[in-house]
Amino acid sequence: MQRKTLTILLIEDSPDYAELIQKWLSPGGETTFALNWTDSLAIGLNRLSQGGVDLVLLDLGLPDSEGLETFTRTRADGHNVPVIILSGGDSEPLALQMIQDGADDYLIKSTCTRDLLVKAVRYALVRHKQTARSVTEAKSGEPKIIGVIGAKGGVGTTTVACNLAAELHRQTGKKVLLADLDTQAGSVSFLMSVHGKYSILDAISIVRDLDRASWEQLVAKADDALHVLPSPDLMGKGELQVGDIRQVLTKVRTMYDWIVLDLGRLNGISAGVLDIVNQVLLVTTTSIPALYEAKRVIGAVAKAGVEKDCLRVIVNEIDESHQMSRTNLNQIFGAQVFARLPSASEVLHDSCVLRRLPGKNSIIGRELAGLARNVAGLPENQSRRAFQPLFSFADRFLRTNKLSQSDPLKELCGPSA
Repeated sequence: MQRKTLTILLIEDSPDYAELIQKWLSPGGETTFALNWTDSLAIGLNRLSQGGVDLVLLDLGLPDSEGLETFTRTRADGHNVPVIILSGGDSEPLALQMIQDGADDYLIKSTCTRDLLVKAVRYALVRHKQTARSVTEAKSGEPKIIGVIGAKGGVGTTTVACNLAAELHRQTGKKVLLADLDTQAGSVSFLMSVHGKYSILDAISIVRDLDRASWEQLVAKADDALHVLPSPDLMGKGELQVGDIRQVLTKVRTMYDWIVLDLGRLNGISAGVLDIVNQVLLVTTTSIPALYEAKRVIGAVAKAGVEKDCLRVIVNEIDESHQMSRTNLNQIFGAQVFARLPSASEVLHDSCVLRRLPGKNSIIGRELAGLARNVAGLPENQSRRAFQPLFSFADRFLRTNKLSQSDPLKELCGPSA
């Protein structure tokens, strides 16, 4: 029988305890465990982002993070990898909260044994696989429509929408429609470098007779299976009727595996199609006005009936001078940050000049590809690696400075916001 190797990432600042875990997970039996060890959350999350991790063993007290925040950040950046808490303290309220928030198990170091740990790891992996299968089966027949909306202008909404559509097509091999519903502006055609003669306005005019053949004539083609429906670019000439737009989307939704809607900012049209969207990606920056507007949009989207689990916050860190911790951002939004896009102004500038999307090997290209994988529920495409500690067990951690816990936006987070 062929042995299966499972990669376990241990985030633990005690070399002695890490050695013990390595001993407990030493080869033997039907399953082989390959252990990667880091002694800080930052390095651990970096390793996690590289892919190929089957499960995380997480110590809550680390040099750069403490307590609940350690788990929250790991869960948010964890690419849906199961997490088992290894805690030095026996706190039942904390354990219950973390299990409720998505931890797969909570083990006390002082009472943990080899048998207990191995059993917890195996059970967590089985539960995770069953849950993923159930979610896939439940959603397999549903249309996959993603709405991308901006907290305000200039936050990168269209950039996210275009790259998401292109990456969904590239990584899934499925048929994708990118529809520009920012009817007053519309930069999708520019960023996708397509020249469409028609828009949704033309589709509306023939909606009663709209079929696959006529639709193929309307859309612009960035690729055989990546279609673009340009904005009508009304530029102040009025607005379309949301009912007409819904009619078109209802007719064509069965023609695609994925539909990505660039909704621009929240308005009558974008709000009017939210009930047919499977996921809403809200794009914001960390500037004070954008955060304020993002919080308002989250409230409006919730009132429109969008489930909390269907809303994903994307933080585009355009301005590096306004860096904020994930804890502060989660507190402001009242929702978990789904992804953070790094500042890449030069790459994006060059992409616009060349009329093409950022290269897949650029820093922003890699992050946007990861975003698409998360949206599609795809596994990381990195190859699995055998036991390769990121540094020697003999090395003691040198990082002792903790992250700042200050909250510069208390007023925004408070009831008056």
